[in-house]
Amino acid sequence: MRNVKLLLIFILVLVVVGITGCQSQVIPGPDVPCSIEITSPESMEQLDGNGTYEIKWDWIGSDKKINLMLVGYNKDKEEIGMMPIEFMISASDESYIWGPNFGAEIFANFEDWPWWFKIEADVPDTDIWDASDFFSVQWDYNL
Repeated sequence: MRNVKLLLIFILVLVVVGITGCQSQVIPGPDVPCSIEITSPESMEQLDGNGTYEIKWDWIGSDKKINLMLVGYNKDKEEIGMMPIEFMISASDESYIWGPNFGAEIFANFEDWPWWFKIEADVPDTDIWDASDFFSVQWDYNL
C-alpha cells in the first residue's frame, strides 16, 4: 500500500511539472518540450524600416516570456552588433508588432548600417531560442 502511495505522489509531481511549464536541458527535471521557431521575416525579405512589421513565430509549450533581439551583419554575413527589440513578451502571442519607424531605432543603435539582419528570440535562463533567416531593412532618414 505504501508503494502505491509513493507512486501516486510521484505521478502527481510529474503532472504538476508538466502543467506549470517546460523545462530546457539547462534545468534538471522531466523533459517537457518547449520550442520556438521564427517564421517571419522570411529569408532575404526586405523590410520597410519607416513602417511597422509583424514579427511572427510558432511556439510549442506552456506560456513563457521571450526576448526579441536584432542582430546586425556586414556584407560578408559577419556579426557586427546587436540591439534589443523587446523584452518579456508572451511566447504564446506568437507575434509582435515592431515599429512604427523601427529604422530609427536601428540607426540609433548601430555605428554602421548593417547589410543583413536576423531576429533572435529566446526564453531567458533556458537554452530555448531561435533565429530568423537573413533579411534586409531599407529606411529613409528623411521621412
